[in-house]
Amino acid sequence: MKKYASSEQTKEALINAAGELAAETGFPNVSTRAIAERANENIGSIHYHFGGKEQLFEAVVQEVVKRCSAYPASRAVEPYLDALETAEGQAGAIRAVVRREITLLFDPAYPLWHSRVVYQLMQQKSRLQDLMVQELFDPIIDTLSSLLGKIDPELDRQETFLLIAEMISPIATHADYMAYCLEQLGTASYDAGYLEKMENLIVRKMTLLLGPEPEARQQPHAD
Repeated sequence: MKKYASSEQTKEALINAAGELAAETGFPNVSTRAIAERANENIGSIHYHFGGKEQLFEAVVQEVVKRCSAYPASRAVEPYLDALETAEGQAGAIRAVVRREITLLFDPAYPLWHSRVVYQLMQQKSRLQDLMVQELFDPIIDTLSSLLGKIDPELDRQETFLLIAEMISPIATHADYMAYCLEQLGTASYDAGYLEKMENLIVRKMTLLLGPEPEARQQPHAD
């Protein structure tokens, strides 16, 4: 039993080390030597436990995907699907998605490299990016596209994607540029009150964007 536990601890240390380094410099710039030194393990342990650096990187991505997939966006909106004809139901579904994303990115129980790895992967086309998109991004986009289509069936594809971007971008920005944001806020981390304000602001904005457009003002006729 001790041998198995030690093996799992080594694998976890290597995944965390690779994740931290990839979050700092991007996957292409991470060497096996740097991973081993960060994990306080020997280089051979990478090949022994994962078969090589690329397989270790895939394990890093799967670690992020596994946590995010445990509570999919589709499950978050499910309680509100029968009430989308009401403003309360729409706001509830939007809030559920926003809260899920904020929790996934800023939960202090999980390493910060989880969100930074996502940012790094989206900077350059790669097999790992394809894995991340397929397992993590596509399900979220599909869920939100379906949700917005139910709220407003007249939305076209471009309008739908713009609304999704309006919903997710503030959260992603706070993750991708965390160091700068925290410096501006003068704090070491986002506190619960700040994250709640972010959630409320996004929900309020989305409610306004999805509401009926104000009637165009009558222009005075030229004499």
